[in-house]
Amino acid sequence: VREQKEREKAKEPKEKEREQKERERREKEKEREREREKEKQREREREEEKEREEKEKRHPPPQEKVERRSRGGGEKKTERPSRARPVKAEPPPKKRKKWQKEVPSDSDSSTDGPSEDQAPVRGGMNSRAMREMFRSYIEMLVSTALDPDMIQALEDTDDELYLPPMRKIDSLLNEQKRRLLRRVNMSGQHQETLHTFPKMTADPLDSGAVKLHLGGECYNRKTLNRVKKSTVPKQQDLKLSTETCRVYSLYHSLHHYKYHTFLNCKKETDSIEQAAEDPGQEEVVQQCMANQGWLETLFNSFIDLLTLSTKA
Repeated sequence: VREQKEREKAKEPKEKEREQKERERREKEKEREREREKEKQREREREEEKEREEKEKRHPPPQEKVERRSRGGGEKKTERPSRARPVKAEPPPKKRKKWQKEVPSDSDSSTDGPSEDQAPVRGGMNSRAMREMFRSYIEMLVSTALDPDMIQALEDTDDELYLPPMRKIDSLLNEQKRRLLRRVNMSGQHQETLHTFPKMTADPLDSGAVKLHLGGECYNRKTLNRVKKSTVPKQQDLKLSTETCRVYSLYHSLHHYKYHTFLNCKKETDSIEQAAEDPGQEEVVQQCMANQGWLETLFNSFIDLLTLSTKA
């Protein structure tokens, strides 16, 4: 028995040594596991960084352009304002979704919804979402007045701030144009004439009819830049009844709305530039967007045009 106890005592240090080694082995295994997790995390971060770099390569910001100003007589390097403008006009993502719901588009259709004549009003034309969308639309046109390449740059970079409101308002205007075409029998030639000339005046005739005079310089519908043609189209005159003239006039205003509003923005930016000594584009945009009276007048005119074309 004594020998057995002595053997057991001799085993105890060895048993403790094995347990100690086993604990050390488990600790080392845990340490290696932690290192593997850290390496995986670093790998994920490298992958995310790589994806961000690839995305930036696919959608680079607009490059600086050299702009010649005839007034200054020299070269003036300015940044294209498509990304540099104040971001305060940008609605949060939730409101972008709200635009899609509140403002009708060409694809909106419902068999048991409001009637066709009420369609433009069904989303609440005077809503906050519409006002915010219109503000972004005007800010885009102000920037275009300062930089002729603005709209093309937005298209090239698939801009998410200014393209959605621009396309939505364009869609509203086109929807109203189609509605007017169902109200009157407009020939293809008359339609082409209305599309070609941005200026219109009307003279009443003794017979009770109205003579429309159409003229003005041609422009690119997409970029809003004037187009120089080798042969300038001659002014066209159309003799119409009073009611037909009213519909034609509304159709013409809808078709050229963006261009007419662009010219209004151009007039405003020119006025600001003349009043200050060589202000930067950023400052001009900010001054325009701070003119609440001017913005309100533009917005009310837009709503009036949609309302009149709906009731025509």
